[in-house]
Amino acid sequence: MTDKKVSGAGYTFVEKVRAPFVTLVTPQKVGKKGQEKGDPVYSLTVLLPAASPDLKNLKAKMAEVAREMWPGRALSELKFPISNGDQEAEKATAAGKDGAFFKGMAVFRARSGADKPPALAVLEGIKIVELAGQQREIVGKQKFYNGCYVVPSVWLVPYKSSKEGGIGEFSGIKAYVGSVLWAGDGERIGGASAAETFRAYAGAVSDEDPTAGGSSDDEIPF
Repeated sequence: MTDKKVSGAGYTFVEKVRAPFVTLVTPQKVGKKGQEKGDPVYSLTVLLPAASPDLKNLKAKMAEVAREMWPGRALSELKFPISNGDQEAEKATAAGKDGAFFKGMAVFRARSGADKPPALAVLEGIKIVELAGQQREIVGKQKFYNGCYVVPSVWLVPYKSSKEGGIGEFSGIKAYVGSVLWAGDGERIGGASAAETFRAYAGAVSDEDPTAGGSSDDEIPF
């Protein structure tokens, strides 16, 4: 039987969110314990309050994509690019780092390959200015720093391992960075780089057990 083909679905945030880690101008390699490896990637981490409409909408959209790919399978068998901020804060503290900004938040991560740079734009008053050429390099580095506020657009795509017909330890939903709008300044976050915070990220970051019960917009807990 031929595997079902699912292209995924796009999602554009409806509110600005804080981005504690961004690598959007120049791709970086992702590594473990400070050791870089693999190909460079663009990456984005954003924080979502529990009451955020984007959190609810993202969970619903990811559940939709997953069910289209794997009809009738429990979401608890899959990985999603969203994690519990309180747990992230505990991990940071254990590693001797400041992760206070994670507390009380859901943490959503997306990335894209070096061959697919995200479109970048900045909000100037009520005008959106797209960054291209030298502006992307110069203005992008000034605006897109760890701690700024952004409005992202991402692409959610199912991926599957070779185990159990595509339902294995590493099957789930990946989030790719499509475009990002700088929407405001925020307190800069120093210390860990984007590569460091993504060191354990392989398309899915959540170790939570999303359940199959309940409504479609609340089946991926964080």
